Amino acid sequence: MALTYRAVQFSEYGDPEVLVRVRAAGVNPIDWKVRAGAFAATMPVEFPVVPGGDVAGVVEEIGDGVGDLAVGDEVFGAVTSGGYAELALVPVGQLARKPEGVPWEVAAGLPKAVTAGPRGS
Repeated sequence: MALTYRAVQFSEYGDPEVLVRVRAAGVNPIDWKVRAGAFAATMPVEFPVVPGGDVAGVVEEIGDGVGDLAVGDEVFGAVTSGGYAELALVPVGQLARKPEGVPWEVAAGLPKAVTAGPRGS
């Protein structure tokens, strides 16, 4: 008998997680490089893969220990993968509130762009 079910899982210790309904996803060079197999030796993936590391959306659910956010909050942040989906599970420490007036597409392009900026000269 085959069973179908949804489950939350984790593969390492980390922050409590937030389920975000994705409104926009950032597209980064790492996404197409992983898709092309450029890092297959150093960053192997298990297929099938849902790529995408930057998201902007609305908090759908919050996990235990999440105190700063509530269902309905508009947020943006970084995920390890899975940003190109309707829903993304995001560690709370990787999220920030989306500033009012900032378009979804702009907010989704911020996480990696901000953290990957110039570091000295």
